[in-house]
Amino acid sequence: MGRCRDERGMATVELVLMTPVLFLVLSFLVVAGRLTSVRGDVAAAARDAARAASRAATFEQATQDATDTAEASLGGRDVTCRDLAVELEDPAAFHAGGTVTVRVACDVSLADVAIPGLPGARTIEHRSIEVIDVYRGGE
Repeated sequence: MGRCRDERGMATVELVLMTPVLFLVLSFLVVAGRLTSVRGDVAAAARDAARAASRAATFEQATQDATDTAEASLGGRDVTCRDLAVELEDPAAFHAGGTVTVRVACDVSLADVAIPGLPGARTIEHRSIEVIDVYRGGE
């Protein structure tokens, strides 16, 4: 006949073994949530910057307006970029009735939610296109 096995303390052992796995899953969810949130914020900043650029009279002024607007938009959403790049594409299309394309790229630090092996920053990028009003902008 078999002996009775003493299973006292097995729940503690299982908890000790599962804690690191649960911590990694939770950390992954925090990082994924943060990146998803920042993607939406960068997309909104690109949209706002494109709209501001479409109202400018010159390409140079559009570049400045887009940069100022993207910085203000991200700052208002409490997004801190290590490096923020705002670029306008295709100056030849910048005329009344044309389009302006703005690319916003933000390097987001993951230091506060770092997991061993995770990169220190992630670049989030978004492009937005706005039509330039016939009566407002363009050279």
